Formats: sequence, C-alpha cells, structure tokens
Amino acid sequence: MVDYNDLVPFIKRWEGGLTGDPRDSSAAANPSPCGNDPKYNRPYHTNKGITWATYRSTIPGPNCAEFLAMPDSVFAEIWKKHYWDKVGGNFYTNQAVANAYASWAWGSGVAGANRQMEKFLMERYGYSLTQVSSLQQRIIILNALTQRDMKGLFDNLVDFRLKFFQSLSNWNVYGNGWTRRLNAWKVHNYKYIFMNEDYTKYILLALGGLLISLSVYYFVILK
Repeated sequence: MVDYNDLVPFIKRWEGGLTGDPRDSSAAANPSPCGNDPKYNRPYHTNKGITWATYRSTIPGPNCAEFLAMPDSVFAEIWKKHYWDKVGGNFYTNQAVANAYASWAWGSGVAGANRQMEKFLMERYGYSLTQVSSLQQRIIILNALTQRDMKGLFDNLVDFRLKFFQSLSNWNVYGNGWTRRLNAWKVHNYKYIFMNEDYTKYILLALGGLLISLSVYYFVILK
C-alpha cells in the first residue's frame, strides 16, 4: 500500500528555507507580501520548496506568519492536496511509481508532470496520445508496467527525468544540484522496485540451498 508521507522527509531534506531568488522566475513572478530576502533584496516567494502562490491556493486563510514558519502539518497538507492527490497518488500499486509522478508534479507543476508522463509513455513504451490523455489511463498503464517489469520502468523513469532536466535552459545553473537530488531520490526508492514480485521462486531456491548444505554437512562432515 502506498503512503503519501513516504517522500515528505526526503523532500524537506533537499529543499531550502525562505528565498526570493529571482532565478526561479515562475515563483518570483508571484512574490509573497511577507518581507524581503536580504540576499537578493527581493520579496520572499518560496519557503521549504512551497511557493507563496501554492500556499495561498491550498491553505484556507493564508497568512504571512504561517508561511514564514511553514509548520510540518501545513507542509504535509500542501504536499498531499496540491501534488500527491492531483496525480492520483493513492491509486498506484508501487510506492516508487507514485513517488515519481508526485515528485514530477512537485518540480514541474501538476500540468507539467502530466505532459511529461504522457511523453514518457509515448516515447518509451509506444503508446499513442489518445491512450494516455487522461490520468485514469496513465494510472492503469503504469500499474500494468509495474507488474510487467518494475525495474525497467524505474530505470526508464529516472533516465527520462534526467534528460528532462538536461533539456532546460537553466541546466547550467541548477544541473549539478538536480542530478545529486535525482541520484538520492533513486537510492530512496530503490527498495520499492521488487515490492510486486512473487518471491516464491527465491524462497524455494533458498530452501533448496539449505537442504544441500545440510546434506553435505551430514554425509561429509559427520560421516
């Protein structure tokens, strides 16, 4: 069973605090009324990776005190409502796949993540646009791919995301950081690759090996 909380500690470790960095142009276009970043002499627009625009559109009664503090409960609520739920996070059969889609939404917005997932499924798996045009279709396909070859799907998702980063105009500014984060994301999610496999054959092989070892011990050593 997937859990939206799984990726929250990871995201928070990689996000900075308050910033008004003008190089983040989309966030800077929607500044907060909550003071200036002394580093850039620009209004704050983001806290812990959550923009003022996203905070204001998700949390009832938005206010500067809460945005500047960004409590854990508020952060988790925004992550779930604005990202996880909007890409159908609870409906995937594998945590890594749900984490991939939701983290794409975190980094590129929900609309951007949907466009990228459509492109991913068309380019890497040969689906047509009509086959992947709805979220429900994409969820069904991703769950089927999970059952068929989870490791291949995982590797393709990571590779596709890296190539997306490399295609961006500000790759030369943020590329090293994006790559480190993607590699850490890969490590975090690698444990979920084999969640859907049938382990029966591995158990039987292990039992067979144990029986052989016991036979050798009995007939060779004890005899």
